[in-house]
Amino acid sequence: MNIQRGGLQMFRNLKFTKAGIVAAAMVLLASCGTPNEKPSEASVKPTSDATKKPEASLPEVKLTWYFPGSFPQADQELVFAEVNKKLKEKINATVDFKPLGFGEYDQKMQVVIASGAPYDIAFTSNWLNNYSQNVAKGAFLPLDDLLAQYAPKSSAAVPKSFWDAARVKGKIYGFVNEQIAARTPAVVVSKEEAEKYKLDIPAISGKLTPDTLPLLEPYLQNVRKDFPQKGFVTSLVQLDGLFFNLEPIAGIQIPGAVDFSDDTLKVVNQYETDGVKKYAALMREWNAKGYLNANERIAKKADDGTDVKAGKVAIGIGGSYKPGGEVELAAEVGYERLQLPSGTPRLTTGGIIATMQAINRNSKNPERAMMLLELLNTDKELFNLLNFGIKDKHFKLDADGFMVKEGEAGKAYAPTVPWMFATNFLAYVEKGMPKNVWEETKKVNQEATPSKLLGFTFDAEPVKAEIGKVSALFDEYSRAIDLGVSTEAKYNEFLAKQKAAGSDKIIAEMQKQIDAWKTTK
Repeated sequence: MNIQRGGLQMFRNLKFTKAGIVAAAMVLLASCGTPNEKPSEASVKPTSDATKKPEASLPEVKLTWYFPGSFPQADQELVFAEVNKKLKEKINATVDFKPLGFGEYDQKMQVVIASGAPYDIAFTSNWLNNYSQNVAKGAFLPLDDLLAQYAPKSSAAVPKSFWDAARVKGKIYGFVNEQIAARTPAVVVSKEEAEKYKLDIPAISGKLTPDTLPLLEPYLQNVRKDFPQKGFVTSLVQLDGLFFNLEPIAGIQIPGAVDFSDDTLKVVNQYETDGVKKYAALMREWNAKGYLNANERIAKKADDGTDVKAGKVAIGIGGSYKPGGEVELAAEVGYERLQLPSGTPRLTTGGIIATMQAINRNSKNPERAMMLLELLNTDKELFNLLNFGIKDKHFKLDADGFMVKEGEAGKAYAPTVPWMFATNFLAYVEKGMPKNVWEETKKVNQEATPSKLLGFTFDAEPVKAEIGKVSALFDEYSRAIDLGVSTEAKYNEFLAKQKAAGSDKIIAEMQKQIDAWKTTK
């Protein structure tokens, strides 16, 4: 099921609370900023000539850009060619687009970065192509000067606190794609099945925890009586720490998290907590009952959306609950789905850095790469071409200005990842969404409950070797945990190997940095 970070959104019929109902993720932040901050002041001051258009004499270059999504798309090469025509005119550059499926992106980028293979731009986050880990490796280029000179409009449009969230040792290494930053994982179900099999929405909306997750079982049983092939889909990555009331310091893959209710900000290993252990035990139980379709799914490193499109998912949890998201969900699979918040929305560092682009430290054309990012974040026509396809072929704008996709042509290019390419707020509003969906999204970001760690950024460099080892262990063990095929003994083996790999050292370093940060507040 393609419940990716930013790929899940909102059940339209629910009302927003004052705090806002939103989405999930977390990791590192640097410099205090209030969640009510308005994006009126650039955090990176433009140079005097920053707003000049590129010189006509710029030499032609080709950039390479890696990114994840619902790929491949039937007409992707046609769309990429049209994008390149516009880029050639505007900045005398073209892009070798390298789209990858969600399930393969992380592993591919590990190989690309480790091998030193040439590229210019890559999507990075706290949940995919781990930002903290790659900065510690020296994989990414500091962007402060490039942002000031070549991306003045983007610098000014994004709140200062968002840019500060991407800082490590005072430097920005990620170009923030502004979108829903206040997060809680989403519960996603077919609208038709939710009505037919009487999903108890009031009992679960905003109330799911490791203790209450079994509330979904009666619904699963009812659906499976008629559709035995349908099951439950989620993962530790999709749930992130939020589902467990935890804020991971360097991503869910890396041991080290703080409980939202803990004012002392004590760092613990999330995999040693009762909540995560209960989740692992329930997945073992549900796998034994056949709810997880583990035998089919185990062959894939991650769920890529094919199961939900094939009608094999009764209910799933993950991604980001946000305004207007049910329309994107329907476009993704071709039928109506409902989206419910699993818990309380939080504004965290991880929610902010969940969608970013990084420039390769060894890029031969970092200036042109930044020009490309500035264009995509300021040129509405260009952004929507890459996001939705060619106007009047893959989509149309109706008389009210809503974006409409219809028929086979509409399906030929529908990657459904606007948050991945650039700022989500440039996207045409899809028919069925509220006209003011982006204003509502910004309001949710501003009104969400801020994390006690908002303003802290973790420097992973002192423990980068240990982080590399525990990250590899997560890759080795997490899929089996999510699919319930990992025994309790195997889970304990996972914990023991984490300790041997240096998890205690990582947690001690996190605690040391947090304690030092607390003295500055």
